[in-house]
Amino acid sequence: MCDISKAPPKHQPPAVSKPASAPRHANGQDPQKKRAYTTLEDEEDRYGGVLYPEPSARIGRPAPPFTAEAAVDGDIGTVSLEDYKGKYVVLFFYPKDFTFVCPTEIIAFSDRSEEFKDLNCEVIAASTDTPEVHLAWIKTPRNKGGLGHIKIPIIADVKKEIAAKYGCLSEDDGVAFRGTYLINPEGVLEHITVNNYGIGRNIDETKRILQATQFVAEHGEVCPAGWNPGSKSMKGDHIGSQEYFGSVGKEEPQEVDFGTKIRSIKDKSDLQQTIQGPKPAVVEFFAPWCGKCRQIAPFVEELQEKYPDVTFAKADTTAEPIEPLLQEHGIKILPTFKFFVKGKEVAQPISGYKKGPLEDAIKQLASS
Repeated sequence: MCDISKAPPKHQPPAVSKPASAPRHANGQDPQKKRAYTTLEDEEDRYGGVLYPEPSARIGRPAPPFTAEAAVDGDIGTVSLEDYKGKYVVLFFYPKDFTFVCPTEIIAFSDRSEEFKDLNCEVIAASTDTPEVHLAWIKTPRNKGGLGHIKIPIIADVKKEIAAKYGCLSEDDGVAFRGTYLINPEGVLEHITVNNYGIGRNIDETKRILQATQFVAEHGEVCPAGWNPGSKSMKGDHIGSQEYFGSVGKEEPQEVDFGTKIRSIKDKSDLQQTIQGPKPAVVEFFAPWCGKCRQIAPFVEELQEKYPDVTFAKADTTAEPIEPLLQEHGIKILPTFKFFVKGKEVAQPISGYKKGPLEDAIKQLASS
């Protein structure tokens, strides 16, 4: 046993006296201490000499405000987000002028801008090019790689601050990714997507998102997958979900590709005939999605061959005629095996993947 109170003292380095007049910064900080703050120079080193604003675009929060020069109606003007209060706004960024995918998107949005206006929505494009370059691109015919006449403004985010605040600026390349932002009439962000350079946007999908956002705001219901105007919506609660799935049609029965050698119970009447038969019976309650049911299925088929004096049957709990039997037989776990002799349950049910107890129960059932 070691008494740590008698352990030899650890070697201590000789004390170094600090000059009473050690130099300090003007703010009183000791220069030998590590700074607990970050300076502008530190941030500039981080970004290779360029400091961008931190991203601040968040769903459900006010969109970052901006005012910038833009190409508007064939001239250079100013665009401010504040001017669009009371309207929906689709703001989309693209990488560069005079490129390839970018003009297809801008032209597509421009050509359909009236559809968005009819929905009280304005479309604004933006890139990090200068307003003069935007204007030159617009004045270049489309058959020569230009935009031609454009019905939407194109912001010149020359300082790259807007793209940075919206979180779609590539700090490596200094240009914007294909960010798309939907802003509601109160100036709050409703939707954000960002594509890499090579993936163009779908204007129909942007319009669908706008229409879904407006539907939710107006009706207070939610839009399920693939929703389009006129489609079925749902109330955003458990009961509403059940009503929705109950009204869109019955789900097709899932094909069962395991345990195919075991006879299937069709309904309550079929179950009664099975368990009241001349031979003792074991009934498995299962579901096609159940992993344990799938795993134990080959073993159950082996038991059926091993014990021919026992009737084996299975009941698919997802089948509509079988659903009422779940509560009646107290089925809460899958798979569950129940054992019967002349219609009466004669043993405790076995649930889960339990091969040993299952075979023991069937062996005892066969001898009854």
